[in-house]
This record gives sequence, structure tokens and C-alpha cells, in this order.
Amino acid sequence: MFLLARLLMIVPSIIAGWFVSKDDVSYWVVAFAIALVFIVLTIAFELYVHPRLRRRREP
Repeated sequence: MFLLARLLMIVPSIIAGWFVSKDDVSYWVVAFAIALVFIVLTIAFELYVHPRLRRRREP
């Protein structure tokens, strides 16, 4: 489980590193917020965009 959490936080932690120093206390808070944004965008894509794209492909 720990390895899965580390793999899911790789991209948000890299993005958080662009804005916040790794030594700062709020680093993981910012990384977690970015991860939540990614999760929300993925859910929105699956709910709204993906069905519309699927409808266009079907004759």
C-alpha cells in the first residue's frame, strides 16, 4: 500500500517542487492538493468528456 501511495504522488510532488521548497512544511500539503485536482479532473473527464467522445465514434 505504501508503494502505491508513493507512485501516485510522484507527479504531484514534482509539480509541487516547482512552487514550494522541499524543506518547507507545506510541501506535502501542496502536493496533496495537486493530487486532489488531478483526481477531480480525471473523474470529470470520465463522467462528461469520455461518453461524448464514445458517442461520436459509434455510427
